[in-house]
Amino acid sequence: MKALIDAGVVKFGRFVLSSGIESPFYVDLRRALGHPDLVKWVVSGYLSALSRLKFDVLLGVATGGIPYASILGYLLQKPFGYVRAGAKGYGTMQAVEGADVAGLAAVVVDDVLTTGNSLINAIKAVREAGGEVVGALVFLDREQCGSQNVRRETGVEVFSVYKMRELLETLKPYVGEGHYRAAVEYLAKWSC
Repeated sequence: MKALIDAGVVKFGRFVLSSGIESPFYVDLRRALGHPDLVKWVVSGYLSALSRLKFDVLLGVATGGIPYASILGYLLQKPFGYVRAGAKGYGTMQAVEGADVAGLAAVVVDDVLTTGNSLINAIKAVREAGGEVVGALVFLDREQCGSQNVRRETGVEVFSVYKMRELLETLKPYVGEGHYRAAVEYLAKWSC
């Protein structure tokens, strides 16, 4: 697990997230892509979680979920594609690219879940394209009400490889007591 810190996947300090929320830790799973051993570890976690779901197609959420959905689709020999943050304003004007999802059972894949807004928007886009979303899969749930928000807004269950508290426990020996305590206290403020 120390490799996550060494590779800059998990950082401790003061960060502003895309949601505008300030956090004492930051998780950037895209950094793992530069380290084949980490990619292998991340993908094996995703594969294990996917084994619980029956689906036809995998769709990565732009941008963090795209590489992992692509790798998973290739390994599982399933159609894959991605969901844009918004429909493109030219050409076919689609929000869902790659595999045609009409009439198919889809799993939406993202890297890190915080508020759930990206997943909610992706699920809506897949439904508008005629797909049925049978689950959402993230590598890390930051445990900041995202999975509850997704379930409440869309009815879709979110599956995660790790919860942030679990990851913190495994990283504790490498991060120092101060960073660990700050992260745990931060997460304790979130009640869903």
